Amino acid sequence: MKLAFATIAAAAALLAGCTTSPTQQAEIGYAPGSLGYAAMMQGNWQKAESQLARTDADDPARLLNLAQIYRVTERDLAARDLYAKVLEEDDMQLVLSDGSVVSAHTVAKSALQTTATAARN
Repeated sequence: MKLAFATIAAAAALLAGCTTSPTQQAEIGYAPGSLGYAAMMQGNWQKAESQLARTDADDPARLLNLAQIYRVTERDLAARDLYAKVLEEDDMQLVLSDGSVVSAHTVAKSALQTTATAARN
């Protein structure tokens, strides 16, 4: 299992809350903007989505952030597909904005449960 040194906006929103400002270095080990973090923290979903579209399609950090964008823009089915795709990939550890470390699979499972609950209500 590898460790990704990146702030994952989706994971932070789900599990820890974001403490890193959009201007701080948040995508360590990634090209600036490639995870759409700053744009997501500013609520610029279109910009964040376009940034994520230019990165590795199988990277769990990218998939989780893109799924979060889909959720907030009311595309829950597409978000669930991405969470499922994260679970199909090798797991990796992600560093959240508060410095804690969490498994990509843990984030995806939690998000799937949340979206499934929301869909039933």
